[in-house]
Amino acid sequence: MAHNLLKLPGEDAPSAKSEVDWKTELQKLVHFEKTLSSTNDNVKVASLSIRIVDIHIDSCILKVSKLVEIVDRVKYLLKSASVVSTSNIPLLDQLFKDPKNLELLCNSTLFQWARQVTSPKTNSVKGRRSSSCGQLQRRRHQGDAKTSVTEQGSSTDLENDPVDDDGDNSLDSQESAAPKSVLSSHTDVGHTDSEDSILRKHSAELHCLYGVPIQYLPRSSTKSYHHNLRANKGVKLHPFARSRVYDLRQHTQWSVWGPFQSDGCQDIDWEKIEGLMIILWHNVQAFADRYSAHALPMVPPWDKPFHGVTPYSLQLPPRASKIERPISLSVESRDPYGVTGVWMRIVCFLDYRELFTFNFSEDQPTVSEPRPPIDTEEAIRFILIKMEATRIGEPGEDDGKALPVVHFKGTSTSAIPPVDPNANSNIRGTVRLTPKGEVRWTSFSVFHGEERWRSEGVQIGGVQSARGVVGFWFDKDFDPYGPAGPTCFWKVSNDPEEESFNMEAI
Repeated sequence: MAHNLLKLPGEDAPSAKSEVDWKTELQKLVHFEKTLSSTNDNVKVASLSIRIVDIHIDSCILKVSKLVEIVDRVKYLLKSASVVSTSNIPLLDQLFKDPKNLELLCNSTLFQWARQVTSPKTNSVKGRRSSSCGQLQRRRHQGDAKTSVTEQGSSTDLENDPVDDDGDNSLDSQESAAPKSVLSSHTDVGHTDSEDSILRKHSAELHCLYGVPIQYLPRSSTKSYHHNLRANKGVKLHPFARSRVYDLRQHTQWSVWGPFQSDGCQDIDWEKIEGLMIILWHNVQAFADRYSAHALPMVPPWDKPFHGVTPYSLQLPPRASKIERPISLSVESRDPYGVTGVWMRIVCFLDYRELFTFNFSEDQPTVSEPRPPIDTEEAIRFILIKMEATRIGEPGEDDGKALPVVHFKGTSTSAIPPVDPNANSNIRGTVRLTPKGEVRWTSFSVFHGEERWRSEGVQIGGVQSARGVVGFWFDKDFDPYGPAGPTCFWKVSNDPEEESFNMEAI
């Protein structure tokens, strides 16, 4: 069946320099599809190569021994998919409609933590109680904390309320003490590369590549499984994701305060990316629920499985040529990342007093424990960025060498709320490759000639992917006391000189 669905290694023919062992690739593809299409759980655990990890699915236990192999095959199919026409994406979409296959996305540290925290067995044991919004407000720091100002505005005007769904997901009745098996990889402190840790990271990576952030912990009784899981009234995941995202302990010089591991190698921390995507998507949905979806200027392209996660998947109308000099000499024409154009950005943040209390109050977990889940509401800003590539340079010592470093500058303007002086700024930055070939974006928000905020993110899917960039914003001086928070941006037009950008037309 598989060989009828796609031409290996995808719809694209290999380049002249590539050497593909078609027989081996066909065997791998058939085995991959057979594994994920099987209704027999034992098929999914054949050829055990690493220690088994148990995941509960519909009152049975699936032994996820092949998760690493599955993730590698998914990445190969995505990388080899054609931009114009491909069967790879529909194939992956179809395979992951199976609830048991979708469960492979739900075994990261965050999911294991939520699963064990909310289990009846865990709730029967005394532990650290999580902090709700009201609890945090009662414990606010009373000293000389910073004013509640963040990258794009003051959080005194909270834009969105948490989605209040029916179901047994109240944090007031949940214990937040995570099991020891989860703690080792929750923070950079105590990080290990144990087999469990490797599997959790691969599960998070698969979730990020799938691209539709799961919002609820799947229930064992679930019989139908829509990919956004909003109809599944189980335990909400955003309090756990928020706890992870706003834990300032994860920001170190070795992680560059971005979505990277704290080893100085600029390797992506997929569990950070997963938490960022979950909380950003929740905040967008909460805003739409509160003000109506019609109030949204646009949302991240995260609503279709495996959509826009391939290199060069961003397909937009070309820019109307206004270049007087020869196109061959323009910086834009030599920019491999497609920087020049209009980008939509989302920035979220906690009230600074709550962020400070959450991270620095007297009742703090140990260095190896996660902070408690919180359902404190956040503010959200939608921002329009127009930028142009200005200079192209050689990669540095710590950069990937396959592509150059592209410098850019532009302007940032608030879209929602329509007037926000803290969101209106100049912007400058760079795009480059990490040593392993991931696309890293660094940007600075500049007010009156002075840099104030910095962002570090990675473009999910590679060069010119439609999925966009996900990462953190923070103080440009790397202040350990914050503030910091989640951000994402994605390209919506190739023409930054368009005088009236019609967001409704996108």
